[in-house]
Amino acid sequence: MSVLDMLPRIESRALKYGYSNARIKAMKGLLLKPSFLDELIKVGSVDAMIELLQRTDYKIDLSAASFDYSGSELIETVASQNFARTVQKVLRFTPEGDRHALRALLVKWDLLNLKTIMHAKRLGRSYDDTKAYLFPVGGLSDDDFKRLLKADEKTIFREIKRTKLGEQMLSTSTAHFSKRMWEKFRTALRSVDMFVQMETIIDAYLYLLMDKGLAEINDSETNHIRNILKKEIDARNILIIERLKNQKTDPSKIRDSLIKGGTLKESFITRLIDAKDFSTVMNLIKNKFPSLDMANTKDTNNVSLVDLEIALEKSLAIQKTSAFYRAVLSVGVVLGFLLLKEEEVNNLRKIAKGKEFGMSEEDVKNMLVIV
Repeated sequence: MSVLDMLPRIESRALKYGYSNARIKAMKGLLLKPSFLDELIKVGSVDAMIELLQRTDYKIDLSAASFDYSGSELIETVASQNFARTVQKVLRFTPEGDRHALRALLVKWDLLNLKTIMHAKRLGRSYDDTKAYLFPVGGLSDDDFKRLLKADEKTIFREIKRTKLGEQMLSTSTAHFSKRMWEKFRTALRSVDMFVQMETIIDAYLYLLMDKGLAEINDSETNHIRNILKKEIDARNILIIERLKNQKTDPSKIRDSLIKGGTLKESFITRLIDAKDFSTVMNLIKNKFPSLDMANTKDTNNVSLVDLEIALEKSLAIQKTSAFYRAVLSVGVVLGFLLLKEEEVNNLRKIAKGKEFGMSEEDVKNMLVIV
């Protein structure tokens, strides 16, 4: 195809995406810079961190939440509200035909909210204790959060089915799988093993629903993001394997705990489960994550799962950044920006928690995923 033949297509994409992409580029400029994150790390308290955030786009959210919250809980609330506000703004100027792609990506937060609610129920926490940690950006409403937190083990699955998220989950599964899911949700509040399996089911739905929604847009940028999501599954499964190996779990049970999807083949999973030493594990993982960097690990012979998790997050962040910068005149620009915004929110929460736990500046900085 010649350049002249391509011109009408380029002009059409410019008309469709020019405005939304320009708005997103401007919003990208409001993301917190690495130098500002350094400032947040260096201040001595969460209160001082809050003072610095008054100079940013988070100022509006701080004003609204500071009457009811303080400390890291205020940061959690502000991060939630700012992300929700950003999502609503982005949805307004995204072409209507592409909004379902954004909603597909946002289903992640619905399912993370569901996991947070299940954790809160298991710990006997109320809605007021939990709402700072919930992100109302998808199909679960504030009323849904309240109903789910009030439900007991006999009614929890019924309440989930009443939500838009529950309808999506049921529409993508077989009757047999739905029955198994109901049993696990019903018993998860009483059994630790069932609780872990319930979380695995939620994670499986998380990627299944996102991929299903994004698959409806068949362009290279969106497919690139779908591949990133598959790599996220790989990272999660690698961590599940290593965590369960440390607990001397039977290999068959390890396989049952893995999230469906991703790119890990059965042969890779077997070799990772059988690997006995760190160097073998790392050689296997680096085949899947070439940019994995463990340089900040203090003792490479005694690497912790936290070190590995952070390194995998940073490797994925490189791909998320590329998703934003490689996309031109497409919904991929919007989706890439939301991935970057997610990392910013996660970084703020890590810094605040690090301060409350008295972590050193170096340890907090090593936890962050800079994009």
